[in-house]
Amino acid sequence: MNRGDSVQILDHGLLRLIDYMGGDLAISRNARVSYDAEPREEDRGLIKYLLMNGHNTPFESTCITFEVKAPIFVFRQWHRHRTQSYNELSARYRQLPEEFWVPEAKDITKQSKDNKQMRTDEQHPEAEGIQISIVSANRASFQVYKQLIRDECPREIARSVLPVGTYSHMFTTANLYNWFRFCKERSHEHAQYEIRVFSDAILIMLGEIAPIATQVFRDKYSL
Repeated sequence: MNRGDSVQILDHGLLRLIDYMGGDLAISRNARVSYDAEPREEDRGLIKYLLMNGHNTPFESTCITFEVKAPIFVFRQWHRHRTQSYNELSARYRQLPEEFWVPEAKDITKQSKDNKQMRTDEQHPEAEGIQISIVSANRASFQVYKQLIRDECPREIARSVLPVGTYSHMFTTANLYNWFRFCKERSHEHAQYEIRVFSDAILIMLGEIAPIATQVFRDKYSL
């Protein structure tokens, strides 16, 4: 995994590895300093023991920064993970491009009657019509937004008409322990699909940075 590697997610989304420090060797080195032992290049047993028994601080020695482009409603869920450090694009300073999320027809299913926050796997019979409605509503909002900008309305006010499907942009940094916590919640089958695909992509990149630790984590939580 190289700095700058990226993957496209959803229709206009992006996940890019910006920077990282550490990895499996750093984890074992930080663990072994507790009893003054030399680090070894391969230490699968130690890393597995640490993860399985909740010894988390050695994993905090590895830090990763990602660049993320996602719909605002995804960021609303993402920012609940307060152990990450965020810097997000501000629509007070910059006019947002007309980019908004439109779900694929196959992902438009019916609302669950048993769980208020989830959808079912049953395809919605009006999926294509729903797509058209989503596109129409977003385009109308952006038309108003751009007209307000042309009329010299302050950007901080003009942005209020934009839907939560509008794409935003951020840099986010966390240590490996907290990335694992994020992925435990957001790669879960009950997480919303549109954030789950980002979490799954993060897990793949973490597997390149710290392959032993990430595989143990995946095995522990069946991810």
